[in-house]
Amino acid sequence: MAERAGALPHLSARTRLLIALALAFGIAAVQRPDVLPPVAAIAALGLLLAPERRALLRRLRPAALLALAFLLVLPLMTGSTVLASVGPLSLYREGFEAGVLVATRLLAIVALSMALLASVPAPDLVAALRGLGLPSLIADLALLTLRHLDETRAELRRAHLARQVRGGRARLRDLPDHAALLATSLIRAQARSERIWAAMRLRGHGAAPAAVLAPLRAAERMAIALAVVLALGLVVLDRGL
Repeated sequence: MAERAGALPHLSARTRLLIALALAFGIAAVQRPDVLPPVAAIAALGLLLAPERRALLRRLRPAALLALAFLLVLPLMTGSTVLASVGPLSLYREGFEAGVLVATRLLAIVALSMALLASVPAPDLVAALRGLGLPSLIADLALLTLRHLDETRAELRRAHLARQVRGGRARLRDLPDHAALLATSLIRAQARSERIWAAMRLRGHGAAPAAVLAPLRAAERMAIALAVVLALGLVVLDRGL
């Protein structure tokens, strides 16, 4: 399946996965707040080069909410140096720095991973994982998990549409109804995923050896090397070497 066009070069799924892993490890190793500007710059560059940037930004909202939660909670719970006090609440400098660090690293890793991998079809991504040495069982479980999430999303969409057609509204007192819809959708999606897995096994899925991936092109090797250099550069900046 062809990848959607974008400013990023046409890299294989294996190359994109290796680049995402290298950058994620480099960003996760950052422990100093003064190294966060390069981290943010790398993440912003990845988003600028990615196709369908508006859709990616919309899909970043859950990660942004989680980052905001860290940014709000950690200053209230961690540290000893008081920055400000509001009634019984105190904001601590160490907690604020930790919140900024965690939130920035989280958003950067998620943004880069989505920019690199969102346009890769799930079968290609699983094939790349198997090509990198991941056991076939784990790769198949990853593929089924992605399929299960898609099935759950589709079931929820149909359930909400049916509820709206019957006059249902999104009110706080209707929360138990929404919880019941979620439970029903999860059960139906799980049952459908099990049927899909059984059909795959009956058709001999996994019996054949994994397909041999094509060797990396020179441009892909350069892209991976650049990602490794960027990751090592972040580590060097963070350690002050």
